[in-house]
Amino acid sequence: MFSLLEVFNQAKDDHHSKILTRKGVRSFMCYGFRVDKEIESEKIKIIDMTRGGDFYREVTKHEYHTFQTLGWKTAIYVLYLSNCRTKLSRLEARIKDALVNNESVKLIRKLKESRKTILKNFNRVKIKLN
Repeated sequence: MFSLLEVFNQAKDDHHSKILTRKGVRSFMCYGFRVDKEIESEKIKIIDMTRGGDFYREVTKHEYHTFQTLGWKTAIYVLYLSNCRTKLSRLEARIKDALVNNESVKLIRKLKESRKTILKNFNRVKIKLN
């Protein structure tokens, strides 16, 4: 079991993580997940930047547990694959609706191309995890 400080340090040491500098906060980002450490209070939180919406959301308690159990890199891969599965199921539903409702061929091609891209990324990360 890792503490949040250990997860932050793993992100800092990971050469794939990109450093983000903001006033009063030191952050590292990889595969759509960002770990923030406030400089003054030493408070650490993990943000999921892959979920839609107008603002980024802090990860759930279950996802925090995943980070603390698996560590930074493995947890990122596991959660990224989970996000890909969610996106794929939404895309499959949209493709079905587009086919049933006789949507334009251009839209259907665009949706299928999005599915292909997500599957390619999914397989690339799944290979890294194994």
